[in-house]
Amino acid sequence: MELVGVLPSVKNLILAANFIRGPFLKELSLLPNLEVLDLAINLLGNGSHFATQDYKNKSTLKKLKTLDLSFNYLNESIMELVGALRSIKNLALADNFIARPFPIKGMIKLKTLNLADNHFDKGIFKSLVAFPALRSLNLDFNPIKGDLDDNGIFCLLGLCKMKQLQMAALSYNNFVGTLDPCLGNLTSLQNLDLSFNFLSGNPAPFIGHLVSIETLEISFNEFEGIFSFNIFSNHSRLKRLLIGDMKVDTENPPWIAPFQLEQLAITSCKLNLPTKGLFLGNNNFSGNVPNHILDGCFSLKTLMMDSNQLNGTLLSAITDEWCQHNLVKLDLSHNKFSGTIPSCFEMPAYLFLQGNSLTGTIPEALISNYSQPTAIDFSDNKFIGTIPDSIYKLWSLRFLLLAGNQLQGQLSSQVCQLEQINILDLSRNNFTGSIPPCFSSMSFGNFTIPLYSFDRRKRFVPRTDVAEMQLTTKNLYPSFKSDKFQMMSGLDLSSNQLTGEIPRQIGDLHYLHSLNLSHNHLHGLIPESFQKLENIESLDLSNNNLSGQIPIQLQDLNFLSTFDVSYNNLSGKAPDKGQFANFDEDNYKGNPYLTWNNSNRGSLTTLPPPSTALHDGEENDTAIDFTAFCWSFASSYVMVQIVLVTILWINPHWRRQWFYFVEVCLHKCFGQFLEDVFY
Repeated sequence: MELVGVLPSVKNLILAANFIRGPFLKELSLLPNLEVLDLAINLLGNGSHFATQDYKNKSTLKKLKTLDLSFNYLNESIMELVGALRSIKNLALADNFIARPFPIKGMIKLKTLNLADNHFDKGIFKSLVAFPALRSLNLDFNPIKGDLDDNGIFCLLGLCKMKQLQMAALSYNNFVGTLDPCLGNLTSLQNLDLSFNFLSGNPAPFIGHLVSIETLEISFNEFEGIFSFNIFSNHSRLKRLLIGDMKVDTENPPWIAPFQLEQLAITSCKLNLPTKGLFLGNNNFSGNVPNHILDGCFSLKTLMMDSNQLNGTLLSAITDEWCQHNLVKLDLSHNKFSGTIPSCFEMPAYLFLQGNSLTGTIPEALISNYSQPTAIDFSDNKFIGTIPDSIYKLWSLRFLLLAGNQLQGQLSSQVCQLEQINILDLSRNNFTGSIPPCFSSMSFGNFTIPLYSFDRRKRFVPRTDVAEMQLTTKNLYPSFKSDKFQMMSGLDLSSNQLTGEIPRQIGDLHYLHSLNLSHNHLHGLIPESFQKLENIESLDLSNNNLSGQIPIQLQDLNFLSTFDVSYNNLSGKAPDKGQFANFDEDNYKGNPYLTWNNSNRGSLTTLPPPSTALHDGEENDTAIDFTAFCWSFASSYVMVQIVLVTILWINPHWRRQWFYFVEVCLHKCFGQFLEDVFY
């Protein structure tokens, strides 16, 4: 902090995430022109107290307008410092340990206050009257609770007096009872979040008065009564509406909606409202999809109906009305749809149909040259035929999951045209032929494109508008939301009929996290180039015909946590350094000539030869193991020598013949040499 003394004219000072401890105001007092100060994500208050000079110099920052002390270890004593900063307009104290309401007077210019994730109780609302100009208030993740009056109403008198308030974040606060009707006085309110509380009653009375509201989130409460869209007849600014666990009136309102929704998330209903996103997933809906569900939704971009019990054919569900929508995301995964895929609509950027019973081939017409999809997931259906050539022309594709179908044919080298791919899963099909060596030209995590961005300082809350995909890695089947999935990279060709050797070029995929080539008919050696897979976490080569030794260089793979080469024909001694010190019999079993250090038993272990062939009905055509050959030759040589000596010792006739034979051989080979020596 000594450096700041030589910068007297500085106005903006960002010192976030620098492990700074107090005291600090003595140095900052040398910056009289300072307007913005960011000390978030430090260690202020962690085992140290502010020195006396901090309090003496607190009023020298007379021009300071923005102060961020979030993500520190501060308690309520910090309020004596900030209370003297009369010019403050934006104050952030989120993620600290402030427990009691603070008596602050004179901060009449304060417009933004972030107190999320502290330990405030109900008294905080009485302190808000000291901020008459407040526009934005964040009290998320505080154990506020509060008392109820005789009518069971949760009193918010202090909050209701803030007539200029535009944003109020009050989620995860343990609110109970019925909301105070006085909230209807906040006519300037534009964003209100009351989700994840225990509120009851009917919220309609005060919502009807919030005519300036743009974003309303009241889901995951215990509201009662019927929620009707009639309360929004005068809400022309409404853009985002999130409601849940409520009974919703689905009848068409007798008026034309004055608003254009951009996002609508509800538990269950049919909608005739203009919207860009419709989220009906995880609701146990059953039966056929209503043909009129998209009537009037001409601006619809996202439709998510995953994880229900919807059935019927997609040809009956996707009508001409659907084909008029240029969707960005369509998720019909994990339902009971059957039949073939209709090709009338354009390929969305994100298309998820996994976990149904779709049949037929993947239509070429569905994937036009003008499509620029990012993710396609057709896993766990009943598709047949080959992969359409048009898929290989989708240069923008980053996720292609076709696992668990009945696709067949040779694995074409055209797949390497998908140079930007992150996840390629073709497992559990009937592909034949060898693995193309051109995989090294594909990215597999060499770069990532964020699918969604979010404020790194905002506590994570599960979103309803992100897609979910599944990747087989580390012997598990984890599901990833799209904002996490884009950080993964994997290649899964397991459970097919692939033959030949493993291409050494796969070792050039330096950013690959997961590689699964198990349950095929691959032979040859494990490529030493695998040592270059420096980010690999899961490597499965089990149930093949691989031979030779496990390359010792693989023990330098520091992130390798899952390794399986069981049921091959490997030999020699397995590596025992690095991550390999954690592997045991489960990773190596089924290799009759392979030994390893069993870390659990502390002994050298060798499994007996298996009684059956590795692959029934197949002839083992692998090369002879050199170590086994040497031992066999040595033992045979010793046995021959013992038999010869025994015969010569017992039979004098054969002994004389043997010595005569030796003498003749010596004279023929070394006769002249022996005569010169002895004669």
